[in-house]
Amino acid sequence: MSATRSRLRVVIDGSNLATEGRSDPSLSQLDDAITAFRDENPRAEIVVVVDASFGHRVASGERTRFKDRELDGTIVTPPAGAIGRGDAFILKIADRIGGVVLSNDSFQEFHLIYPWLFDEGRLIGGKPVPGVGWIFTPRLPVRGAKSARTERTAKKLAVLMPDGVTPSIGTTITPAKSVSKTGGEAKAAPAKKATEKAPKAEKAPRTRKRATKLTTNVPEPAAKSSVAKPVAKLAQKVEPPKKAPSKKAATTKPVAKKLVRTPTRNQIPAPAVEPMPPATAPAVALRRGRQPVNPEDVFARFRSSFKIGARVDGEVTTFTSHGAVITVSFKGGQVECYAPTTLLGDPPPARARDVLKRGDQRSFRLITVDPERRIAELALA
Repeated sequence: MSATRSRLRVVIDGSNLATEGRSDPSLSQLDDAITAFRDENPRAEIVVVVDASFGHRVASGERTRFKDRELDGTIVTPPAGAIGRGDAFILKIADRIGGVVLSNDSFQEFHLIYPWLFDEGRLIGGKPVPGVGWIFTPRLPVRGAKSARTERTAKKLAVLMPDGVTPSIGTTITPAKSVSKTGGEAKAAPAKKATEKAPKAEKAPRTRKRATKLTTNVPEPAAKSSVAKPVAKLAQKVEPPKKAPSKKAATTKPVAKKLVRTPTRNQIPAPAVEPMPPATAPAVALRRGRQPVNPEDVFARFRSSFKIGARVDGEVTTFTSHGAVITVSFKGGQVECYAPTTLLGDPPPARARDVLKRGDQRSFRLITVDPERRIAELALA
């Protein structure tokens, strides 16, 4: 901790600060937070980490600037397919350098892996206050449902090692000696005792022969039943006639087959059952918060009808915290588009309601299309 106090090292959760109070991340908001923190801590060494999808979620006007920041190393993204995504990457860096994490997240899934999150001064939160700017304050992680579930799972899988060492893959664990009721250690039983009761299993072939005789011409054994034993005894008395069956035997034979089809597990060994094929998983797993907005066929017709930069007429349907939803009707149908506040004027308004009203019919310009979410981004013309 002395090294941490003399030279403050900070790992910034860029995706968290960029979306504070917003639905979509803003690179400008992240830059404001970094600048404000540097002003308060001019000697701090800062590492900024964002999610791998950050560059695709920011406004189109900020994507080129983000790419430059990523190339010059001022912003870092985790490797593709990293387990735990950005959160695990942030905590691993902070753990390696003994640094402070600047984030409003509690990292509940990692409380047991990184208990230093609860140490004083290792976690700092920040929020932008209107008319004041960014305010940073020390905080402690919040224990929630994810944290409790992780702890319960860890307790079930906990293994005590003699020297307090955490076992890993490849560690050989030797069972401890059992303790007798008197408090002394019980000696390990000789190996011969483990096989003394094995001859009992030899009784199975005799019942198997009897069952085989009773179940001739039975295509499949039925499931075991609570009345299997009485039925099996009754089935032993019913034998197929040697000569041509009489009318009475003809009526008895189907009953005999029905009774024989319910043997016990000890009489007939269960047939080998082929494993059922696993259920096929969906071809594409949509990421959380990235569900498609518009139907696929209607959105495909919209993309073929309008190119990037084209003018479209739409109706203001509703508002979000940082933009408005625009309904565009055309010959191929009707789609919902999004107009962020950053594209509603120069300079951008504080709220979309300042320049638009619900029900307004306005002209917009098509800026970009997100094929995965099937939604288009518009700018006020």
